[in-house]
Amino acid sequence: MKSIIIISVVTFVLIFGGVVVLSTQLNQTAAGGDLPDLAPEDYAAAERVFHDMAAERDRIQQERESLLTLQQRIAVQERVLDEGRKNLLEVVQKLETKQAEFIEERDRSATKLAKMYEAMKPDQAAPILSALDTEIILEIMARMKERPAAKILARMDPALAAQISTRMSLKGGN
Repeated sequence: MKSIIIISVVTFVLIFGGVVVLSTQLNQTAAGGDLPDLAPEDYAAAERVFHDMAAERDRIQQERESLLTLQQRIAVQERVLDEGRKNLLEVVQKLETKQAEFIEERDRSATKLAKMYEAMKPDQAAPILSALDTEIILEIMARMKERPAAKILARMDPALAAQISTRMSLKGGN
C-alpha cells in the first residue's frame, strides 16, 4: 500500500514539475515579448498533460479515501478484538474461580468421607470403598490416618489394594 502511494506521489510530482517548467518557460517568453507560435499539436499535448494530471489527482484521491476506509475498518476490528479479549479474560477468571471452588469442595468432601470411613469398621468400609472410582479412593485414603487406612486396605481385593498402594506411593500419599 505504501509503494502505491509513493509511486503516485512521484508521478504526481513529475507531472507537476513538468507543468511548472513549461509554465516558467512560457512566462519567460511572455515577459520577453516573444510569444512563440504554438502549433495546434502543442495545445493538444498541453491539454493531454492537464487531463493526465487531473486523472492522476482523481486516482490519488480515490486511493486516499480507500485508505481511510480501510483504517476505519481496522480500528473497528481492533475494538471488537479488544472487547472479545476482555470478555474472554473475564470468562477465564470466572472459570479459574469456579475451579478453585470445586477443588476446595472436593477436598472438603474427601476429608469428610475419610473421617466417616475411619469411623467405620474396616470390614464394612473396604467393600464400599472398593466400589468407588480409583481416583476417589485415592483422595479419601490420602486423607485418612495411616492405621485405619492400612486396615481398610488389608480387607480390600488384593489387586485393587496393590493398585491403590502403587498409586499412593507415586503421589507421595500416606
